[in-house]
Amino acid sequence: MGKLIQLISHQRNYTNTVVKGLACLFLVLVASAFQPKLEHISTPIDTEIGERLITLHSEEFKSFTNKIYNQLEYPIGYDTLTEKAFTPALRGYMYLKHTQELTNTKYLTIVDFSQYCNDRRMWVIDLENKKVVLNEWVAHGTKSGDTHAKYFSNNHRSNRSSLGFYTTGDLYNGRNNLSLKLNGLEKGINNNAFSRGIVIHGAHYVSKEIVNRSERIGRSFGCPAVRQEVNKVLVNTIKGGSCLFVWHPTPNYSTKSKLLNANLYITVDDLSI
Repeated sequence: MGKLIQLISHQRNYTNTVVKGLACLFLVLVASAFQPKLEHISTPIDTEIGERLITLHSEEFKSFTNKIYNQLEYPIGYDTLTEKAFTPALRGYMYLKHTQELTNTKYLTIVDFSQYCNDRRMWVIDLENKKVVLNEWVAHGTKSGDTHAKYFSNNHRSNRSSLGFYTTGDLYNGRNNLSLKLNGLEKGINNNAFSRGIVIHGAHYVSKEIVNRSERIGRSFGCPAVRQEVNKVLVNTIKGGSCLFVWHPTPNYSTKSKLLNANLYITVDDLSI
């Protein structure tokens, strides 16, 4: 009789243990369902090995961006890139660098289509040495606007420029002679660039002489076309997997871009270029 009572007692203890375990598991699952996802949290955290992690939208990263921006050196006569354009460009660059989508991390090219067409609105930045190595005129698409680019598209035959992040590809000789292929990285924004034939190439309608005559430089079918005299140096500098960012402060892009709004935890030690 005593053994029977002991057996029943053990069975009850086992049952209670199982019930408590299931209850704990249920609470964990419920808590997880209401916990924000990691990529949306901007609060710094510490890892088990003592590394401090921050996000690309944290105050630390903003301070880092400001520091790099103020370190940039410009040759005499070059125009200054605005920090408003540089900030999202560096954020996207760092994301692509840490997700290993760049094979050429030395250069970051920024096109600021918020600027007047006759301003030199393309900058090629040597991030390793914190120097602007090229500052050039660049055309926008015929259907993107007249003196200012206002309208953008990812559609075929739209004759409009596309915003967002690209990686540079290989060189080839086509109908516009030496050209640089571009790979659009943002679905619905510029991922049709390659099939649309959107490339960097030289064009006769982009020149210093046109600007000096106070005439508007020409427009392309959507390509970021540049001066013929600088095209060879430009495309050979940034070819092979570097980052190109085409920017305009339109809310339609800034709110839609998953890449620009993506958050990524990096260590404080990763805040280097």
